Amino acid sequence: MKISVRETLSLVIGLSGVALLGIGVSKLLDTGTCGSGGPHVIARECPKGSGVWGVLLMVGFFMWLIGPFVSKANITKPGAGRVVWTVGFTGGGIALLIKGWTNPTLSADSYLAIYLMAGIFIPMGIAIWIPTLLRLRRAWRAGPATATAPGTETASPKADAGPTSGVSDRRARMKQLNRLRSSGALTRAEFDQLKRDQAGPLADDRQEPSRDRLALIQQLAGLKASGILSAEEFEAKKQTIMLSEAVG
Repeated sequence: MKISVRETLSLVIGLSGVALLGIGVSKLLDTGTCGSGGPHVIARECPKGSGVWGVLLMVGFFMWLIGPFVSKANITKPGAGRVVWTVGFTGGGIALLIKGWTNPTLSADSYLAIYLMAGIFIPMGIAIWIPTLLRLRRAWRAGPATATAPGTETASPKADAGPTSGVSDRRARMKQLNRLRSSGALTRAEFDQLKRDQAGPLADDRQEPSRDRLALIQQLAGLKASGILSAEEFEAKKQTIMLSEAVG
């Protein structure tokens, strides 16, 4: 999948923000509770440069928030935006846990804040991928089923040569064609072309070319529905499959 300029900018801005945010949080955790200035007595003076880490934290936070919105799909579909989101939340939560486990000098309040933030951040970064993973799982389950149908027929042509099997197979493929047409995956001309091919007789021991194309287009449609392929990528790959008849 090609990475556009917007996706690249999203990654650069967002991940740079995550890095600055992580540095700022780490330094402030090391500093702990402190104060400076004012008429009151201060139990612990803040070390020099503490204000810089606070500014760095804020700058990193805003850069991280801006990163996903630079991406074309934001966080609604898989892409740079979701990567930045996940790195910021899940990666940040894991980094906080590592910080707590490797720094025994932190105060009890710091440990409590680390565990609370990690318990919230890590699931938030992972949860955004759950709908995509479920759609991908459904597409994967549907893909092998459609792809293995023609292969099964080719492996045992004599066993599947009966009229009942042929009629059932054609009906199933017509249903598949109708689903692709109703979902917008096929144009009317493409639907008619594949339909004419399906209606034609099979040559001796030769697999019908449209069957392979139909299974491949079905798989592409599943990848598009899951967000892995964009509409432009789907159309380009589909046209390549449709034109493969001339080669076959």
